[in-house]
Amino acid sequence: MMKSNLFRCLLTALCLAVMLSGCGRNKDEDQSKITITVACGYSPTDVGCQIIDKSLNKFMKQNPDIRIKKVWFTQQYWTKLMTMIAGGNPPDVFRLAPDYIPTYVQRGTLEPLDKYIAKSSVLKLEEFFPQTLYKYKYETQSGAIGQGPVYGFGTDWSPDYTLIYNKDMFDKAGLPYPTKSMSWEEFRQTALRLTTGQGGHRQFGCLISDISLLAAQNGGSVFSPDGKRCLLDSPQAVEAFRYLVDLRTKDGVMPSLSDMQNSNLLQLFQIGRLGMFLSGRFYVPILQEQVKGFKWGVAPGLHQKKRVNMVTGPYGWVMSSKVKHPEAAWKLMEYLVAGNCEKELAKAGYNIPVIKSIAESEMFISNPKHMAGVNKVFMDEVKHTVPSPLTPYAPTDRWRTIISNELELAYLGKQTAKQAAVNATRKINELLAEGSRG
Repeated sequence: MMKSNLFRCLLTALCLAVMLSGCGRNKDEDQSKITITVACGYSPTDVGCQIIDKSLNKFMKQNPDIRIKKVWFTQQYWTKLMTMIAGGNPPDVFRLAPDYIPTYVQRGTLEPLDKYIAKSSVLKLEEFFPQTLYKYKYETQSGAIGQGPVYGFGTDWSPDYTLIYNKDMFDKAGLPYPTKSMSWEEFRQTALRLTTGQGGHRQFGCLISDISLLAAQNGGSVFSPDGKRCLLDSPQAVEAFRYLVDLRTKDGVMPSLSDMQNSNLLQLFQIGRLGMFLSGRFYVPILQEQVKGFKWGVAPGLHQKKRVNMVTGPYGWVMSSKVKHPEAAWKLMEYLVAGNCEKELAKAGYNIPVIKSIAESEMFISNPKHMAGVNKVFMDEVKHTVPSPLTPYAPTDRWRTIISNELELAYLGKQTAKQAAVNATRKINELLAEGSRG
């Protein structure tokens, strides 16, 4: 039975690879044109996707000798992308989450871009926010992230743990709107004031969940500098676990696990049952479209021993190591990263542009079409923002899942916050040991 299932899976993957390799072909295509295949997870209602689509059309008009074959996946992007790569037919240019860079580089999937950058008059590394380049640099021999060749570029980014709050709840509680960074204790006291009611009508003061952020704010770290050891059992990290668990179980200012089964973060905020949460600039357009019943605002992130915000991305563009027309593909990369596409994203207020001069220009920083004052809040957070933790020895989703599972046991009272930290550390270290051997 297992062999039969395996055969069917392999056959399905092979058929999908064959279909993808042939999708979009046209017998009447102009064979004199260079064809560049571009792959992207795509939603027709997403502003960023719409801008990318229109920008590619504009690029083709400006470069009539180049044809762009768009491969848009509305579902299962990562699975289908890997199928294309495994089938020997990778897209020339494609979107990638930066945490995947080490894995894709180790597999020989990505083209290093340094030789193109050296000759480029359009794209200069010093013009980027350094936080957006960090995860796209990877040294294979030493395993060092943030060093070595450049393998891609993010296209928009944000300090992803900036405070978003319900102004109406602050008004009802008689609290002033936050205008500066709150300490953990100030945040806790504010959340206590905002938490009211019972049952299905209970209003919760806050919702936060990221231990890596809290550990960094408290002077700790998820990993050792070489990425080979998990340090979440340090006193600084244990205190972060305890703070987070207490907010939910002792103070009752965060939704319970059962509350979150019935409503997600956006739904709770939409119906006025959530006072504060942490998110990035990308969430502002979503809230503007979907939150209509009350006033809300944006304020600086939190601090403890240190003032730290984090960027978990940015998603960006990379080039396949099997690219057939590298110069044409690079020309497209320049256009997407530092050209018209990035400027259109800035105008739309989709996120912070990765190019400093664009982010600081009138088209973004003081664009009258954007929510008043919001861009300045996020731009002020930039100097406090560091890349989120990344190690080449364990997939991010796996070590984050371990932390989440251990926290859940602590929330349910099945272990203490310290036990959650120690158990998470042990399990992540086992994962790291396995990855470093491989």
